Amino acid sequence: MSQNLRELLISKSEEYKDNDFVTSLDLQMLACNLLGVDRSKIFSSSLKLDHKKEDKLIDLIKRRSSGEPLAYILGEKGFWNIDLEVNPKVLVPRPETETIIEDVLFSFTKENLNILDLGTGSGAIGLALKKEKPKWEVYCSDISAGALETTKRNSIRNKATVHLVLTNWLEAFRKNFFDLIISNPPYIGQGDKRLDGDGLSHEPKGALVSGPNGKEDLLNISSKSLDFLKQGGYLYLEHSPDQSKQMKKSLENFGYTNIIQLRDLNGDLRVIKGCKE
Repeated sequence: MSQNLRELLISKSEEYKDNDFVTSLDLQMLACNLLGVDRSKIFSSSLKLDHKKEDKLIDLIKRRSSGEPLAYILGEKGFWNIDLEVNPKVLVPRPETETIIEDVLFSFTKENLNILDLGTGSGAIGLALKKEKPKWEVYCSDISAGALETTKRNSIRNKATVHLVLTNWLEAFRKNFFDLIISNPPYIGQGDKRLDGDGLSHEPKGALVSGPNGKEDLLNISSKSLDFLKQGGYLYLEHSPDQSKQMKKSLENFGYTNIIQLRDLNGDLRVIKGCKE
């Protein structure tokens, strides 16, 4: 006997009402993905599940209830103007990171620029910029081969050709080459309680954690990027809001000029940029 989808979703919404991870929207998205239908269709009284699909949907809901990111379960995530494959080898792109895309597109209008998305993960930053500015030369680098394989598939998926480089931060690049170096590096400290929050407990720790206080990679990148930027080039770094004061001071000490801090959609200081004179 088949199960009415609408009744099942109502039942599961009640069952998981006290769960910290499962929302009604999550349930709807999981059902849409499983059945290949739009949200407008899932509350139709005629939409039913056979036992196989019912069991599959229940299994997906259990995965979400454990804190596994919805994007991992669905296998994809939208970011800016592109749709990305995501998997446990890469971080799930966040809306806060779009702050960088918006500012770069507003601030730089030249047709030919060399851009480095340092620690690219899924390729979100580099591919979004390449899609908007096809004439820009975009390099996407990562220390993880699995992450670069994901970026490669996302490049094909979005018809955005970029250069893929397997390297530990800046080791593979020549100096005075880039107009922009952009990075959303690990910036959470070891043992930080946020690592147990929604999604983060399932995401790759190497892409999240940076030393005991979360600042090792931020300081490493900002101290070395000046050598790899052209004169007049800019470094963009995403960081935690509670790191904003130290990052501003650090960029000043390293010799960057025209330092500007950017707020994300929540009003938090999330991004800093600085210029090489």
